[in-house]
Amino acid sequence: MNDLLAYIFKTDLYIQIASILFFAVALLFIKNKLILLFTGISKKTATDFDDIIVKSIQKPLTYLIIFASLVFIFKSLNGFYKLFDELNIGTIMYVLVVVIISWILIRILDNYFINKSFLKNLKANDDPVATEQTYEIGIRILKIIVTAIAILIIMQEFGLSISGLLAFGGVGGLVVGLAAKDLLSNFFGGLMIYFDRPFKVGEFIKSPDRNIEGIVESIGWRLTVVRTFSKNVLYIPNAAFANIIVENATRMTNRRINEVIGLRYDDLSKMPLIVTEVRDFLSSLPGIDQSNPPIVYFKSFSASSCDFFIYAFTNTKDWREFLMIKEQVLFRVADIIDNNNAAIAFPTTTIDWDNKKN
Repeated sequence: MNDLLAYIFKTDLYIQIASILFFAVALLFIKNKLILLFTGISKKTATDFDDIIVKSIQKPLTYLIIFASLVFIFKSLNGFYKLFDELNIGTIMYVLVVVIISWILIRILDNYFINKSFLKNLKANDDPVATEQTYEIGIRILKIIVTAIAILIIMQEFGLSISGLLAFGGVGGLVVGLAAKDLLSNFFGGLMIYFDRPFKVGEFIKSPDRNIEGIVESIGWRLTVVRTFSKNVLYIPNAAFANIIVENATRMTNRRINEVIGLRYDDLSKMPLIVTEVRDFLSSLPGIDQSNPPIVYFKSFSASSCDFFIYAFTNTKDWREFLMIKEQVLFRVADIIDNNNAAIAFPTTTIDWDNKKN
């Protein structure tokens, strides 16, 4: 190949340019045939990744052949007219190859995200929107890394000191990091929300550590916006979520009924029958989750009442429907107590009068 190029560059200028153009057209023709061949092979495979690779390298290879041809033509012109004293074709071709390879890698990442083949492997409890956002952030980071590596390689080829640049960048990064500590902590907090996915837009969250309770409206790089039930808006720095407990109520499987009901001490003998009837009622109620059997037991002796408790889960997660079921349960419990000639206790005080005279 080197002998062929040497022979070409010793010939007349017009013959050199014609030869270079001929080889360029021939390489483009061969490239197109090979792309068609590999496209047909990749379509027969079960994976989509080979299709993405074939599609990604097609245009960059075309530009590589075109620009390489222009470089050789420019070398021919320089040999005749001495446009530059020294023209390092090797360096130009090296830089061109680095740029083309970087472009191919970036195109593979872009086409992989556009193809969305990663969504085909989702589990039943995975959220497609959150998964897509996570992959988008990851691909952006990879593209930045590829670009940075390509720039460093090109700089090294031109004789620039990468070690000095990295040292300067490290010191500069330290200064910027100290100056923008809160901004960076919020940025990485938002990044962790995208990767860990403790909540997403539209979900109801609350925190026992902070006065946070509401629907998530947006998740940004610096702030998360939460709309409270009073329709106020909370702007929460993302860094706050790294240090607090967050409860995601939207992802609950059931809502819980947890009530303690007290009877008068005069009705203690009626407690076993009342507890049994309440337990039977809950066991037959369609709105109650029977896979977690409802629990109804005599609990304790309190100051003014004999208490039994009701512990059950509803099938629904909807808050309004839950309140309807809970209301139905409480009304029915009140009827059962009344049908047994008992009464719900309320705080009472007994005073004993001593009528004896000294």
